[in-house]
Amino acid sequence: MLAKFIELVKRYQADIVLAVAIILITITSYNVGKIIAYRSIKTPLTITDPQDIVRREMGQGSNQAANIQSAASPRDLTVVASKKSSSKLYHFTWCPGAKQIAAANKISFPNETAAITAGYTLAGNCRK
Repeated sequence: MLAKFIELVKRYQADIVLAVAIILITITSYNVGKIIAYRSIKTPLTITDPQDIVRREMGQGSNQAANIQSAASPRDLTVVASKKSSSKLYHFTWCPGAKQIAAANKISFPNETAAITAGYTLAGNCRK
């Protein structure tokens, strides 16, 4: 049986070499394409300290940077929740969920800590 296999390999040697060459070229081309694709992916832009960027761009000192920080942060820290809600979610006043609560059903808390103490959790569509 081994002799028959060797005879077949000798008879079709050129075809086997061609097939192996095509397979190796295909695998190599695929992997080179993946390497090029990975290199072309750009790293995402990350901002670690937005206040530092504002200070650098505006050329301002630390006192003015503190004013920028206070202007950028929300002034109204009041949070609201609904009396009739079974989910016990609270919203900041600038969140879309806060605007949907009827005035008669609104519970106001002076800050986020008071709402958490009362058993409420931040709504998923609301960001600080």
